[in-house]
Amino acid sequence: MRDHIASIIKTINNTETDLYIVGGAIRDFLLNRPIEDIDFVIKNNIKEVVENIAHSLKSSYFALDEKRNTYRIHLRDSNLNLDFSQMRGSTIEEDLSMRDFTINAMAYPINLGWPIEIDKIIDPSNGKGDLRSKTIRFVRDSAIQDDPIRIMRAVRFMSQLEYEVDGQTLKELKKNGHLITSVVKERIIKELFLILAEKRSFFYLNFMDKHIQLLDKIFPDVIEMKCVGECKYHVVDSWTHSIYTLKMLETYIYASSFFEEHIKKAYDEHTSEILAGNRTRLQLLKLGALFHDIGKPSARFEDPDGRVRFRGHEVTGAEIVKKYAEEYMLSNKEKSILYRYVLSHMWPLELYKKNDVSGKTLYKMFMETGPETLDILLIGLADIVATRRLLDPEEEMGVFKVHIEYIANNYLTRYKEVENISNIFSGNEIMETLNIPEGKEVGEVLEKIKMAIYFAEIPATKAGIIKFLKSEK
Repeated sequence: MRDHIASIIKTINNTETDLYIVGGAIRDFLLNRPIEDIDFVIKNNIKEVVENIAHSLKSSYFALDEKRNTYRIHLRDSNLNLDFSQMRGSTIEEDLSMRDFTINAMAYPINLGWPIEIDKIIDPSNGKGDLRSKTIRFVRDSAIQDDPIRIMRAVRFMSQLEYEVDGQTLKELKKNGHLITSVVKERIIKELFLILAEKRSFFYLNFMDKHIQLLDKIFPDVIEMKCVGECKYHVVDSWTHSIYTLKMLETYIYASSFFEEHIKKAYDEHTSEILAGNRTRLQLLKLGALFHDIGKPSARFEDPDGRVRFRGHEVTGAEIVKKYAEEYMLSNKEKSILYRYVLSHMWPLELYKKNDVSGKTLYKMFMETGPETLDILLIGLADIVATRRLLDPEEEMGVFKVHIEYIANNYLTRYKEVENISNIFSGNEIMETLNIPEGKEVGEVLEKIKMAIYFAEIPATKAGIIKFLKSEK
């Protein structure tokens, strides 16, 4: 970092401009948090200055927004982004007055070098004081009108830093929550996933709903979820239950010794998968838990005995989350996974109620849940406990954990190795061995092979498969 800053200082020494580090880098420096990006403000000649800096750092630059004069240099050696923007107003203080939160409205003259000298930080809104008091505060009351995404950013910073929101800022959030509908979908989903990345996202999503009335502006179906859900097995509405389900899921996934060690390791590896951009499977899994019962309002009916039921809510719910995934432009992979979460989330509960974890039944489940099996088991466990704990707080919950771990063990030790056997035996090899053309029959044969391996009828080897296919002729 020091060398990069020194190179930048040397480059601008003969340039008639003022250059400042601003925003998050100063905040994170003061909090001793990792710095991933550094924002700079340049008073004038921005494109020329950025071009010269990029040359001195042996890097290239590109425009983030040419109309707003914002540029980025990516430093590959340190995986650091340097973002440059044109100063708004005629002074750095005026520029800072247009920023979102006091903790982000600090600046530091680059010519003073690195590391930052704390007493030389320009801090007109007392951001350092709000860092000490752990407070999220708007620089000015009109901050939301300037950019309504700041409503979600306030909650995001609360979740990332575990800070409280200032009273006047909370009033502004409540008063202006409706403005979130004017924000483009990509920005909304970006902030939502950043909140989902935190360990207590359930708390902050609940805060967004209860104190800002925000989530039903983003996901209108939340309104109906609050109106239904109470039945023989549920003593609260679907939305309250869903928040509780997310809380349980986060409790289990972040616990160091809740699951057996090998299952915990499998979950850690599985949920860290990057699905799109920098969004992980775990973030999407949390969204799936939050909306696993989103189909209940549309599926609600009363049977002839007057009992409220929600048969088929997983089917209607899957279609609803698919609609949201498309609306918020999630990737095709994310859309497919989220759909499967909701569609298949009843499997663990149904198997528990039937007391059926036979090999045949589990194979049928794994066929449907596929690579999302571990995710669905976790949603299922959180769902069951969130329901039962409210019905009977004294009930022993360990039995549900044993149920889930048994299925997870079967998946990891028996099914996972046959989930994709192309590295052992491919479709082309099936066609060659059986002398059949490409088509539906190849898929059927492949399924027979997988079943035979799963039920330990043949070894998971090429020789074992060939022998099996020849015996089936």
